[in-house]
Parts: sequence; C-alpha cells; structure tokens
Amino acid sequence: MTIPYITPKQQEIPKLIYKFRILNRLQIQKLLNHKDKRRINSWLKDLVEKEYLEKVPKDSTFEQRTKLTIYRIGINGIRFLKTQDDCSPEIIKKLYKDKNRSDNFINQCILLADSYISLQNKTEVMMDSDFVNVDSPFHFLTDLNPNLVYKEVKKHKKGTTERYYLLEAFEATLPRYSIRKRIRTYLEFYYSNQWEDNIDKPFPILKFICPTKADLIYAKRITKKLLEENQNPEDLYIQFATIDEVKKFGVIEAIWEEA
Repeated sequence: MTIPYITPKQQEIPKLIYKFRILNRLQIQKLLNHKDKRRINSWLKDLVEKEYLEKVPKDSTFEQRTKLTIYRIGINGIRFLKTQDDCSPEIIKKLYKDKNRSDNFINQCILLADSYISLQNKTEVMMDSDFVNVDSPFHFLTDLNPNLVYKEVKKHKKGTTERYYLLEAFEATLPRYSIRKRIRTYLEFYYSNQWEDNIDKPFPILKFICPTKADLIYAKRITKKLLEENQNPEDLYIQFATIDEVKKFGVIEAIWEEA
C-alpha cells in the first residue's frame, strides 16, 4: 500500500512517537530542537490529516481544552515505521494498542518524555525503546526493561567518576503486589551480575517514581524488607520520589528518598 508523502523532516516525528509512544506538541518541538512553533503546528496538522498521527481526544472541560494537544501514532505512521530498518517489529506491535491506553499511561509517557528532555543536553540518556537495538551496549536490559537509563559524570581533583541510573515510573493503576514483584525483579537483576558482565561501571542506582506518597511509603517499606532478606548489600542503592516531586523539580534534583 502506498502511503501519502511527507517530508524527511516530518518523518522524524513518527519516529519520535515510536521512541516515546505519546508526546505533546511542545515536547515534539523541543526534541526536534526547532524554534518555529508555527512550522511544527503545520507539520503536525499535515501528519494528522494524512493519518501518520492521531490527536488524543480531549473532553469539553476548560482545563482539558487549554492543555497542549497530545499525539499518538496513526495507521499510516505504523505503516511508515514498518519500512524503517531501525524500528523494531516488537515495539511497532505495541503501538497498535496505544489508541486505547488509559490516562495514567498517557501521563506516564508525558512524564518520562519530560525527564528525557531535561537530561538529553546534560548527559547520556536512553529510553526503553533503545534497548531492543541489538547493537546497543544496553541490549541486555531488554528483559528488565527500565523506562529510562542515564549517566551522571562528576568531576573532582583526581579526575571524573561515572554513575548510571535505572529509572522506572509505576503506573497509578499498578497493584501493590505488582510493585513488590517489580522491585524483587530488580534485586534478582542485581544478583545476576548482568550489569557487570556488560558494563564496566559500578551497579546503577535504582530510582522508582511512585504515583502517590502512600505508594512511596509502601514501596520503601517492602524494599527495606527485601533488602534485609538479602543481607543489605552495601553497593545497592534504591531511591524513591513521587510523580508530583519529579514534575516540579526534575529527576536529578535532591528529591529522592533512600530505602
């Protein structure tokens, strides 16, 4: 099937949706490093008309109507991505379901994209969609599948030190037993030595974003119990923050609470 023509610059936008799943107009503009809002809006309008993208519907409330328009992939966007050698069929398959995703999923995608944007000019940062590339040095993270990985470089008198972080945001609808299971999976990953076998750096600091303060308290409590069961490994650091804190201050600020 022949799909409508779009310019090479426009082609970057469905590829951004492939990477982040859901994005708003301002995020797309920042990721493209483009200063002309009108040009971005023109491209987006054309992409929606040609079914490369879809707008996430808004309700009729004033709050919703004044929010930035949010975009997801359209049917021709999926057809286009299937022609791209650097796009994984596994991720493209997930895109079919994004038409029916919950508000919680959409909000999580927006939060993670904001976090990525805040980090991209400061350090090395990767999304979970990057791990599926077999040429990536972080391909071994595909099964664990954290939402985001970034590196912090600190300079000091004797040189520089590097530390990696694995970040995951828990969806608001995630049952608490699933939170416990997910944290246990990270502990199992720690003991597997996969990180050390692939990356010649200390084991990363684990960061979990919790929907509410109550969820944070629960996650800290069960993490402390799991660590005690494993003799409190000295080089494993696990930190927590709420969604509201990350939205307000960002992922690299001093908002994180230790388990």
